[in-house]
Amino acid sequence: MRTNADELRHADVAVEAWWWWGWTPEIDLGWFIGLELRSQRFDYWAGLVREGEPYLYVEELNGTDLRAGLEIKPPEMWAGHTCDSPFQQWSLGNEAHGVALERPDDVLRRPFGDLTPVTFDIEWYANGAAEDIAHGYQQAGEFDMEIELPGGVLAAEGLAHRLHVWGAPFVPAALAMPEGPDLLWAPYRRSDGRGVRQVLTPNGWLARTVDLP
Repeated sequence: MRTNADELRHADVAVEAWWWWGWTPEIDLGWFIGLELRSQRFDYWAGLVREGEPYLYVEELNGTDLRAGLEIKPPEMWAGHTCDSPFQQWSLGNEAHGVALERPDDVLRRPFGDLTPVTFDIEWYANGAAEDIAHGYQQAGEFDMEIELPGGVLAAEGLAHRLHVWGAPFVPAALAMPEGPDLLWAPYRRSDGRGVRQVLTPNGWLARTVDLP
């Protein structure tokens, strides 16, 4: 039976992952944040996609600077993930340098782009009950965010989704993926030698795991 304690860390498992995604109703902006813990190591990802703008990508793979709860503090960055009310509200934030990429799939090869300072400040709210999935649960929601970029503060709100799994990593495997030059793509690399291609659709995010080139 699911309890409020399930929202936080399970000390007796080898791997545990929390993921959040958001998008505007117009499908012109989307974001994601992911945290995977493996004992005292972690992988962390964050990304922002917008129509007409480069893909902004943040990653920290095989990090060891894990603090209390779900806070990480690697060199020259910080990220926090706070459960304000179990199954109701999360606060997500980071202060980091990401890379801006004109070709998002470059992330899967060598994520070299324009170094960009960024600060995420996101509130995630549930708008439905959590649903069981393999190794954990998922939940639909809404978000309200401010992201500080070199050109100013970007504010948005919209729909959101999240999941939490433990005992196994989150490995997405969408059966069908759309294609096209006008879609908003947000791939990321994993520390296990695989990559993930994510795309924003009118129904939210879809993703598939791929082998890295």
